[in-house]
Amino acid sequence: MARIRLEDIIEELSQDGWKVLSDTYKNLDTEMAFECSEGHSVYSTWKKIRRKRECPICEQNVFKEQDTKIIPKKKGEKRILALDQATRKSGFSIYSNGKLLRFGTFETQLSDEIARDHQIKMWLISMINNWQPDIVGLEGIQFQQGKGIGVTTFATLARLQGILMETMYSMDVPYMICHVGTWRQHCGVKGKTRADKKKSMQMLVKKWFDVSVDDDCADAVGIGKYVADTYDDFSKIENWE
Repeated sequence: MARIRLEDIIEELSQDGWKVLSDTYKNLDTEMAFECSEGHSVYSTWKKIRRKRECPICEQNVFKEQDTKIIPKKKGEKRILALDQATRKSGFSIYSNGKLLRFGTFETQLSDEIARDHQIKMWLISMINNWQPDIVGLEGIQFQQGKGIGVTTFATLARLQGILMETMYSMDVPYMICHVGTWRQHCGVKGKTRADKKKSMQMLVKKWFDVSVDDDCADAVGIGKYVADTYDDFSKIENWE
């Protein structure tokens, strides 16, 4: 079998409008940087990309087709990426100078827990590189035995949160952990049960922005609004222009 060269990969991908951003190629299982036909940064292995041109940004379940289009960041613009992270389906929102810019969800169908964590991590890396947030808001997790979050679920979410926190640390991106009770109170969420509160947040998003979203996306919009309204330390962030 002939040895794969970087030039061969570049030529093959160019036929589908993709680009190779990495300068070197080691082997099929080494992660590389690519650019999809829509201009999104993709971090994956040649083994996976050769089999399927898969971009996590293009494949996320957004509510409007144009939401997949990346808007270049302007000088002086301050952006927030907010996540309602979960092991299957995560909601996200992006705020620009305090105003909602984008929203949607990302869903993984992988059965293996570690593989799912890795896919979510790679999606987060792509989101950060493409949207360039100054800070990321994550929903804090809490153990509530007998209230829907058992030991196993808590451990799984804690592992995922740790992976996302380490990823942002390695990328030098500040993050803010948002306690669920705190951001819901700030947004004016009502209801006694979890389902009631989820529905209340969906109604608030409809009231504020005149859009209908599912509960995962609605929570991400609420988390983003909380960060946008309360975080005032952008002056301490050195990596925004």
